[in-house]
Amino acid sequence: MSGERPAVTDTSGPSGPGPDRADLSAPEQVSSTARPSGPGRFRRGPAAALTGRSRRGDGLFAGGARGSALFLLVLMGAIVAFLISQAIHAISADSVNFLAAFEWNPDDDPSVWGVALVAWGTLVTSLFALAIGAPIAVGAALFISQYAPRRLAQVLGYVVDLLAAVPSVVYGLWGIIFLVPHMGGVSRIVSAVLGWIPIFHYDGAPAPRSVFAAGIVLAIMILPIVAAISREVFLQTPRENMEAAYALGATKWEMIRLAVLPYGRSGVISAIVLGFGRALGETIAVAMVLSQTGTFFTHFLEPGGNTIAANIAIQFKNAFDVGRGALIASGLVLFVMTLLVNYLARWIARRGVISDDGMAAGTDADQSAAGAAAPVASPVDVYHHHAINPRDAHQDPGFATRSLSSVAPRRRLTNLAASGSVAAAFLLAVLPLASILVLVISNGARGFGGNFLYHSMRNIAESDPGGGAYHAILGTLEQAGLAALIAVPIGVMVAIYLVEYGSGWLARSVTFIVDVMMGLPSIVAGLFILSLWILAFGFKDSGFAGSLALMILMLPLVIRSSEEMLKLVPHALREASYALGVPKWRTVLRVVVPTALPGIVTGVMLGVARIMGETAPVLLVVGFTSSINQNPFSGAQGSLPFFIYNEATQPYQPAIDRAWAGALTLILIIMILNLAARLLAWWKKPGRA
Repeated sequence: MSGERPAVTDTSGPSGPGPDRADLSAPEQVSSTARPSGPGRFRRGPAAALTGRSRRGDGLFAGGARGSALFLLVLMGAIVAFLISQAIHAISADSVNFLAAFEWNPDDDPSVWGVALVAWGTLVTSLFALAIGAPIAVGAALFISQYAPRRLAQVLGYVVDLLAAVPSVVYGLWGIIFLVPHMGGVSRIVSAVLGWIPIFHYDGAPAPRSVFAAGIVLAIMILPIVAAISREVFLQTPRENMEAAYALGATKWEMIRLAVLPYGRSGVISAIVLGFGRALGETIAVAMVLSQTGTFFTHFLEPGGNTIAANIAIQFKNAFDVGRGALIASGLVLFVMTLLVNYLARWIARRGVISDDGMAAGTDADQSAAGAAAPVASPVDVYHHHAINPRDAHQDPGFATRSLSSVAPRRRLTNLAASGSVAAAFLLAVLPLASILVLVISNGARGFGGNFLYHSMRNIAESDPGGGAYHAILGTLEQAGLAALIAVPIGVMVAIYLVEYGSGWLARSVTFIVDVMMGLPSIVAGLFILSLWILAFGFKDSGFAGSLALMILMLPLVIRSSEEMLKLVPHALREASYALGVPKWRTVLRVVVPTALPGIVTGVMLGVARIMGETAPVLLVVGFTSSINQNPFSGAQGSLPFFIYNEATQPYQPAIDRAWAGALTLILIIMILNLAARLLAWWKKPGRA
């Protein structure tokens, strides 16, 4: 092959003999118009003759892809094995049942501890979040998809996706500075209404850092996730279903109740379950808001409580041998809990709900839910490109609508009440999120400037004004960059294996592992690196250790986004390359990957934005320093999430101001990456004029 790419004018057969020509008359060849499905769907026909060098190249490339897939299995096995090995000593030293005991004193003699205590707090806060956030999120999704004008709905959809990427430490900052001081009044109202139920008893604490407060913060955190998935599910409602409802004289709400909600039921349930899994694994926001106690609690409006993830983050550095093992054991329990919840969400999405007319309503819901197991948006929003917009259905002449004035008064009132409830849900969803952004911008702007961006906290006391976050910004960029440097080549090679080569048990196992890793709590990734890199291998806290933990969190995002982009490459491009005698490995590298590259880059950028906001693994393995450390391989290193957490937990106003400025800096970096990914996806969108 010469350096020039020859023009493809005819792929009906070889133009002449030769070892580098493909025999397209082979019956096994897949038609270019067919779209095979399943792992390894894009295989080269056996009739293609290759030189010895080409065969060796294909073998080496396929071996590299298969090796990357095996690495993923080894990684997940190592996570489980090392956590178990570190937890066994504490479990054997426990004098009670480590699963059922409601005490936490692992370093006492004898050791007495049980996961049930922190698991109880984890479940209670997550259920509070679900009860508060899920109905509001679904209502907001209905408003955006069914009621809002098209242009406004597009803007709102992008805003919801961006809010889903706001780091949890920013929610925690808002919770401890803004929400908790107002929780006294809220708790009194709730107690006045529901005080006859013992769990809602309130002792009058002025600013209770309670389970209820933590549940509200978690509810606000899962709102964008559940709303984004539900919105995409609702947008997939078939046009015929809505036309049929309107043709029967249904009002707007009746159409939604009869057509939209039944069709999207499985997808919405899956989104809610995924939101529940997100709440279960949340660490830093809960640790900042909750007043942690080591005793069993039943009064949810009063200070106290604890969760698995927050308990690990706060206590690990000060725990002794048995205590560390107990915390690792609780991390294993959290991993199993989130695994089961995420598997349930995917099972619901795949199973779907069979509608009355026999049509499976869960197919598109599966696609939406499966791509959204991380608290961030899918890299390329296929639904925005192809879905029929139900918001404009009533404007289309094909819809047999009739004036609302001709509808019976009772139905008209029901329609107005339902529409008002949906609008109110949207407002309830927007207000706290808008409050967070307004407070971050207004408070952060005061401390945001040249000094803040170019100075560190070296020789600056927490009570003193001044100082900056340069050391933290540098650390965050280096740690995320190193994580991407490791995760991107491995993730892309795993995706190539799944699309181009994968079949059998290995492909099925890798797909399952990717699903598991998509829901992996960040604190568990930090625990694994701490157990392996620091406790087992003896290395010290460093920025590179944080990069390894962030790499684990980024890998499934890169794999999933790259896999979807590679699937979208037309099979005809592969056939044309094979017809010219190009071996498969060159076809993949020079045709398939370049075609999918914009989408892959978009997914990588979104993955980097996601890991930049992670606090829990950084808290465990990176350490803390107020000085500039440009070498991530030696010594503790700063990071923006930990900088925000540390400053927000100080009782001094200058430190609080620096926390707001750090939050604004982190949000700006993440938003820039998200917007750049959106612009890249739009720029490379097929059919764009």
